[in-house]
Amino acid sequence: MVLVTEKIRNILFWTFDFLKGGKISRYYNALSDVISDYPRSKAAVEKRLAEILKHASETTVFYSNYRGAAINDYPVIDKNIIRQNESAFISSSFEVKALSKAVTSGSTGTPFSVYHNKNKKLRNTADTIYFAKKAGFELGQKLYYFKIWNDINKKSMFETWSQNVEACNVLELSDEAIEGLLEKINADKSNIGFIAYASAFDAICRFLDTNKNYKITAKVRSSIAMSEALNDYTKEAMKRHFKCKCISRYSNVENGMIAQQSLNGGHEFYINFASYYVEILNLNDNDPCPNGKEGRIVITDLYNEGMPMIRYDTGDIGVMNEKLVNGQKIPVLEKIEGRKMDMVFNTNGDLVSSFTITNSMWKYNEIKQYQFIQISKNKYLFKLNCDLPFGREAILINEFQQYFGLGAEINVEYVNEIPLLNSGKRKKVMNIYKA
Repeated sequence: MVLVTEKIRNILFWTFDFLKGGKISRYYNALSDVISDYPRSKAAVEKRLAEILKHASETTVFYSNYRGAAINDYPVIDKNIIRQNESAFISSSFEVKALSKAVTSGSTGTPFSVYHNKNKKLRNTADTIYFAKKAGFELGQKLYYFKIWNDINKKSMFETWSQNVEACNVLELSDEAIEGLLEKINADKSNIGFIAYASAFDAICRFLDTNKNYKITAKVRSSIAMSEALNDYTKEAMKRHFKCKCISRYSNVENGMIAQQSLNGGHEFYINFASYYVEILNLNDNDPCPNGKEGRIVITDLYNEGMPMIRYDTGDIGVMNEKLVNGQKIPVLEKIEGRKMDMVFNTNGDLVSSFTITNSMWKYNEIKQYQFIQISKNKYLFKLNCDLPFGREAILINEFQQYFGLGAEINVEYVNEIPLLNSGKRKKVMNIYKA
C-alpha cells in the first residue's frame, strides 16, 4: 500500500503539471538533454547565456550600460551591491508583485532577498527533481527534511501530505530527540530519502556510533547533505548505518541547484551548467582563476529573468577542473571550501583547507561538537563540547600545530554547546582575524 501511495503522488504531480501546461516536464527534459551531452550542448548553453545578457541589459537599470557586452565585461556583483540597488536589478518586463520573493536566513549577517519570476521557480523545481533522482530519490517517496522549520516556511497539511515530507527541526537533535526520530524512521514502511545539513547527519551518526546496539531497519534510498561541508567520517558512517550512499549538494536560496556529487564516488561536484554559467575568479581580483587553483565561485543565473543576476559572487571558495566522463571532458567543481570569510591560514599566511580540519576531527569521537577559530596570525582556538576529562588535548594540539606551523599557538576552551546560526547551520571553522 505504501508503494502504491508513493506512485500515486508521483502520477498526481506530473498530471497537475500537464494540466498547467507541462512546463516543469519540459524544463526537466531539456535539462536532462543538456547535462547528458555536454560537448553537443555547449552551443545551446551559450545561446541561453547570450539571451539572458541581452534581456538584463535591455530591461534593467543596473545592466543598461552593458548592451552588446560579452560576459567578461559585466561587473562582478555580490549581496551588498544587490541590497543597495535592489530596484535597479528588477526587470521592467515584470511587475514586482508578480515575482516571488526568496529570502536567505541571514546566517552571515543581514537577511538577503531576491525575486524570481514564475518560470524561474518552475525551472528550480525541475532542477531539484532531476538532481534528487541522480541521488537516488524518486518523486513521491517519503522525504525526511532536516532544517529550521518555523511559521514562515512550515508546510500546510496538504503540502505535507502531497509532497510526502516529514519536517525535522535541526534545533531538536538532542540524544533523546535523535532516538525518537530513529524509532519513527524504523517504523516507517516507506521508501525514505534524507536531505539535511551535514552537521545533522554528523550528530545522528555519532549517536549511532555511541549506541552500537541500535540498528537501522528502514528502507533509506537516498541521502543528500546540503549547506555545510560533508566530511569523510559522516559520509562513511551514513553508508554504514543506513546502507545508502550520502552525497553533498551545492545550492543556495537566491539561485537554486548549482552542483551535486555523484553516487559513483569521488568528492567532485557535477555542475548544473544547463541552468548556471559558473566561473572561478581569483581571490583578490576579477581575473579568471586557472583550473586546479582556489578562487571565488561566481555564477550567472540563466533563468531568472525577473531579477537577472549576472556574475554573482556567491561568497564561496571552490576549485574548477575538468573530468573525463564517458569519453567527454566536462567541467566539475573539484572542491568547494565554503565561505571566503571562513578561510583559515597557517602562520606563513598560506591557506589551509577547511577539509583538513573537518576530516582530521572525526577520529576524536569523544568530542560532541567543535569549532576552530583563527584569532590572529599565529593564534588559534578550539572550542570543544565533550564529556570531561578529554584525555587527548595534547595530541589534538600537536596534530594541528603540524598543519598551521610550529609557531602556532593553539588553545582549547571547553563549552557546553556550539551555538547554531540563524540558518540552523553550525559553523565549524571561523576566521575573526581576517574578517
